[in-house]
Formats: sequence, structure tokens, C-alpha cells
Amino acid sequence: MNQPETGIARRYLEQTRYRRRAMGEKSLAYPRAPLYKEYPDAAARLSLDPESGRRGADLWQCLAQRRSQRDYLDRPLTQAELAALLWATQGITGAMGGYQFRASPSAGALYPVETYLAVHRVEGVAPGIWHFQVLDFALELVAAGDFRQPLAAAGLSQSFLAEAGAVFIWTGVLNRARWKYRERAVRYLFLDAGHICGNLMLAATALGLGVCPVGAFFDEEVESIVGVDQKTEVALYLASVGPLA
Repeated sequence: MNQPETGIARRYLEQTRYRRRAMGEKSLAYPRAPLYKEYPDAAARLSLDPESGRRGADLWQCLAQRRSQRDYLDRPLTQAELAALLWATQGITGAMGGYQFRASPSAGALYPVETYLAVHRVEGVAPGIWHFQVLDFALELVAAGDFRQPLAAAGLSQSFLAEAGAVFIWTGVLNRARWKYRERAVRYLFLDAGHICGNLMLAATALGLGVCPVGAFFDEEVESIVGVDQKTEVALYLASVGPLA
């Protein structure tokens, strides 16, 4: 006779189900985190053009051609390419009723996913860890330096993370979603990150670039690299980007 699953994943799914009979029950309350994160004391700041880098592409061909690509040329990414990828993932596309909408969807328009970039080779952008400041469409330097080997090591020694032009690192600000969705919010964090990465892969395919999503990494090491506290903000997902070999 099969025994019921009792692992933490099964328990989480069970305890965060929506049930008609329990929708009115009280649950843990969380403080509301700001919708936007900024680094006002960043060592450097780089404004990008959200209109640059885009070019026409057939959606259906991009869907058919999309693959996880791990082999990249040595040439750097251009700022225009990087700007196009950032806009496709989290660029603001419109506003209504006090909400600003982005290129990828988010539960309740809360957008709890933050974008960091480990820049290895991008024209005119110093190597280091940068934060994408959504409102101003700008990059804020969190830490300067060469993070290729630490990032590859944190990614279970997947060497292509050091060979890409840049690596997108997505984190989740827990209370930006938990104040509304409580414990179920964690489900939405990963859904949001998946929407964002899907947009990245399609945009990269349209630009002739390669992307490889990565879900296997040492969480604390990635969180240490981007400088988040591991309690209120946690690592969710990575994706390497580079010119195709």
C-alpha cells in the first residue's frame, strides 16, 4: 500500500491550496514591501535606452528556434542588445489605475522579482554585479569586479556561466507578494520568474543570441554574490546570455 507523501514540498502544496470553505480564514500577515528597489548609493549608474536594440522577428519562428544555448562567442554583448533584453523581460509597457505594467505578467501586478546582472563582457559596461532599476531603465552598480568563477562555482560548476557575456540573476522580494497572497505567494514568485525567463529566451532568439536558464545553484552563494539578505529577498533563477558560437 502506497504511503502518503510527507516531504516538505508536498506539505507546502497542501497547506497553500485555495479551498472554498477556508477562503475567509485568517492567516499570517506580512508587512508590505516597496514596489521598486533602488540603490541610491550605487558606485556607478548607467542609463539605457529602452528603444534600442529591438528588431523585427517572426514570433512563430522564434518559438520554433528557441533552445537552451551554452556555447558563446568571445565577442561582448552590446549595450543595445542588453537594453532590448531588459525591456523584453521587465520593461514598463503601460499604466492603468495606479498600476504600471511590464512586458511580463505578475500576480496582482506586484512584480516581486528583481533583476541583477553579472556582467562579464558587455560593451561600455564595467564587469561586476548590476541591479536593474526598472522605473528609470538604468543599471546600478552593486559590486565591481570579475565574478565569472564565483558565479560558475555557485552554479554547480557549470562553466558556461563564466563564459557568457552576462548572467541574469533573478531574486524574489518575499513581502512584496506575501502581504497580499500570504504563504501562497511563494508559488507566484516562481511563476513570475518563469514568465520573465520565457520572455528573455524569445527576445534573445529574435536577436540571434543564446540563453540557458539555470535552476541548479547553491542558493546562499548566489545570494551572497548579489548581496541580498537571504531572508526577505532570495535567489530564484539564473540565465546566461551570449552571442551564439
